[in-house]
Amino acid sequence: MIESCKTLLAMGYLKTNPKQNKLFYRKDDKAQSEFDFTILMGIFEMNQKNELHNLSQLSSIMRNDGKGLRQKCLDMLEHVNEEVKRANMVKAKLDYQKKSSLISTGIADERIKKLDNYIEKIMNAVTSKNKDDTTVKAIQTYFKQHEMKFEEFKI
Repeated sequence: MIESCKTLLAMGYLKTNPKQNKLFYRKDDKAQSEFDFTILMGIFEMNQKNELHNLSQLSSIMRNDGKGLRQKCLDMLEHVNEEVKRANMVKAKLDYQKKSSLISTGIADERIKKLDNYIEKIMNAVTSKNKDDTTVKAIQTYFKQHEMKFEEFKI
């Protein structure tokens, strides 16, 4: 929980309010500037390059018995899943800001499109690593088991 709060704080979605020995987190409802969004996308793209590099380093995704994913692959998929969750969280925040007129519809739609392209690129790289049906099905099963329902995600 604390790690998630720190991540949201770094992304600019929370602000802190220290009182005595406690640190309180509150939602920050200001619109994200173009500079902040550019920095955020730079971080996303740097993480994406690292994940794509890690993916290219994997010689095999499936275990030797063919009944599951290797631990290195699971770790890599967990990192990819976290990045996709972060991008979807940013998309939800942009949608909220668009609906509450904190930013213009054009800017929000442009940013959401950039995030969609980011998600699509990394997910295509993961699913196209191996064309084997068993491997693709194992990867799809992993993401189905670990996905979050963003329609129910409220800011």
